[in-house]
Amino acid sequence: MIITRETDYAIRILRALADWEQKNIREISDEQMIPRQFAYKISKKLEQAGYIEIVRGAQGGCRLAKDLHELNLMDVITVMDRDNMIISCLDGSFECLYRRRHGSCPTHDAYAAIQDKLTDDLSAIPLQDIIFAPKDDSISVEQAE
Repeated sequence: MIITRETDYAIRILRALADWEQKNIREISDEQMIPRQFAYKISKKLEQAGYIEIVRGAQGGCRLAKDLHELNLMDVITVMDRDNMIISCLDGSFECLYRRRHGSCPTHDAYAAIQDKLTDDLSAIPLQDIIFAPKDDSISVEQAE
């Protein structure tokens, strides 16, 4: 699992709307340096997740629908990249020939433990801290806990 470009753009869109003001996609993409075609696609996913509201029409635009304090980094990763496993063998539909032959796989179990730890760590980082991190401090999992 990595933070994809789509997840980064989603965080930028949320950052642009963090002031609770309504902005159109053109404004957001110019301000946040996101290609417009991606901004439209990502904003629809954010709306489906209930994070933003899209207002249609001549005076339309986007506005925040959920407080950024209520969201964490893993929330956004999950909305943008539903298949966010560190390796494909963790996907329930993956058929591992080794596991079929031997009944279990210690490597798979290790990957699953890593995935769980990573998910826990990313879930412990409030989105607010990512968007408004102090310029001289970096975010760490310890800070988020």
